[in-house]
Amino acid sequence: MLYPTYSHRGVKDVLILTGGQEEHHYVARALRDLLEEEAGSDVRVEVREVGRGGVDGWLGWITERMGRRGARGEKMQKWIRRAGIGTLGRSAWPQLRRLVALTLEENRPEVVVFFHPAIGLALQERVQDRSEAGFQRVGVVLEAEELPGWDAVTADLLWVADEGAAKELREKNPRVQEVVAGGWPVRPGFVPAEEIKRAGKARPPVKILYLVNSRRRKAHRTLEHLLEMEGVVVTAVVGKEEGLRADLRKAFSGAKERLEVHGWVKDLAAMIRAHDLVMTKPGTISVREILATGRPAILVEGGKGSEKRKEVCRLVIRTGCGALADSPREIAERIKAALEGGGVGLREWGRRARKEAHRSAGAVGRLSDRILQIAKAANSIERVPELRLVPNGHSGRKGLLMVDLHTHSIFSDGRLTLREMVDFYGRRGFDALGVTDHLVDRRRLLGRLANLSGLVLTLEDLPDYFHALAEEKNRAWTRYRMILFPGLEFNHDGLTAKGSAHLLGIDLQSPIDPALSLKEICLQIRGQGGLTIAAHPHHMSSAWGKDTLYLWDRQEEFRPLIDAWEIGNRDDLFNPVGLKRLPFIAGSDFHKPKHLTSWKTLLWCEKDPEAIKECIRKNRDVSITLYRDHRFGGEADAEDRKAAPAAAGGIR
Repeated sequence: MLYPTYSHRGVKDVLILTGGQEEHHYVARALRDLLEEEAGSDVRVEVREVGRGGVDGWLGWITERMGRRGARGEKMQKWIRRAGIGTLGRSAWPQLRRLVALTLEENRPEVVVFFHPAIGLALQERVQDRSEAGFQRVGVVLEAEELPGWDAVTADLLWVADEGAAKELREKNPRVQEVVAGGWPVRPGFVPAEEIKRAGKARPPVKILYLVNSRRRKAHRTLEHLLEMEGVVVTAVVGKEEGLRADLRKAFSGAKERLEVHGWVKDLAAMIRAHDLVMTKPGTISVREILATGRPAILVEGGKGSEKRKEVCRLVIRTGCGALADSPREIAERIKAALEGGGVGLREWGRRARKEAHRSAGAVGRLSDRILQIAKAANSIERVPELRLVPNGHSGRKGLLMVDLHTHSIFSDGRLTLREMVDFYGRRGFDALGVTDHLVDRRRLLGRLANLSGLVLTLEDLPDYFHALAEEKNRAWTRYRMILFPGLEFNHDGLTAKGSAHLLGIDLQSPIDPALSLKEICLQIRGQGGLTIAAHPHHMSSAWGKDTLYLWDRQEEFRPLIDAWEIGNRDDLFNPVGLKRLPFIAGSDFHKPKHLTSWKTLLWCEKDPEAIKECIRKNRDVSITLYRDHRFGGEADAEDRKAAPAAAGGIR
């Protein structure tokens, strides 16, 4: 299924999201180069890293804990939210989710390519059940065994290295439209040469390539053992270690005919193809490149190191493309065994390496071709159908206005950026929107813990928050004739429901210190000309949130300071608010797209910020409606798209 996009440009954008790992960057660069070479100016490719943060990196931290818990599939989705939010001092998941959202908003791509299942989950939270997601998702599974959770990722295409992993994902992941076993995408230069297809006995001398990345003494001893074998010539590559290069040349000056020592090699692929066997430390990229040329490998110190190194070692053993060794003596023994019987062992390694090479040959080209096809096939539309209660624009006359004054953006625990929220509500014909991201009382224990989660505004965030609201306020009116009210939700959470209160401040001109008492906050909101609204003040019947009863238990004390009490919050109705004849309002407590289906407020007044606030304060000509949107309630025909939602209840 192709999701519609909102670009009406001729150029297609491909966004590649890496997770900070070396192999992510490697494949991303290879894809970028090929896509730009093949498509020219028709496609623009942007590579962005979203995986680093803190000391170890967000994705590294998430992956490590996933591995410890053995999290997979649906369990992984639940675990990542719980662990990312609830671990003190670490806000990995919220920050990753937020960074992915902001990156998408900045680039507006037709195709998003990603290499980590956590990024796939963050993308899914951007999409949810919106038809206007606007981009295709391509997941590239570089190491299926190492990264659990791919069976929980939604994507249009999953690209995996081998058929075994592809078969498993096809069986376990119904969310993916297509799973392709296309090989590990190494750079185009690492392809099998024609001469390695020849079978037959190993012809002396046997050429061994030693990629030196060990300590100086171990490199000396390894070369000594190799040169003791007859019918063997060795090429040692030391990279930028010029001192080591000089030492080796001096130490083995008498073996020039059998040993060459090189520094930095520009065309490593050609050098690998010119040899019969390669020795190196286990590294995902280096081993994949060696196998892509059809050459077998001996991995030095293969049993030690990180889980990633161990996985590379398991790859070589599983495919039968070489062996593991630790000490210089063990390296020599492995090679001697492979050369026995006319080199039958080395030939078998080579045969299996060639099989592995042909599986991955051209993988990066095939993957870039698929991405290019998906990008070019992406439909381009300018906007989605709009719903209107009354014509847009300020006429100075009263009209029926639909408003939602309780919403949350990515600045706290919402899923949409401010720009996305303005577009989301503006396209549906809303007349006023209040953005009220969470701000907590840092004096309280729960407030201090919430500040560590990345799910609430901090005092440092407030300048950026109000600046962004000011920019979107202008755009909301210019484009949609929708009034945007800057606001905050002040969370004074205690250990009990009766000790907890949530207060909305609507149409704020500047930040307010959340450490003030609730009465002082109310006075400051009113001093700025804003509205004070008691959020979900009574017992909630839904299970999504806890009760906040502090204001309700002190009605007489706070009634002079509260402009309105929420009678409807998302799916909840608080009948006692009506029975007490308190001034009322309804809001969605919007966090993600599906929350649009919820209680809203209808006002009969002028389309003007002061008129809207005064209408709510007087609480006359106020009604509520249970809003249903054609994008979130099943199938809808063309007539449904034109229809406006009906009001529930009468005008008061």
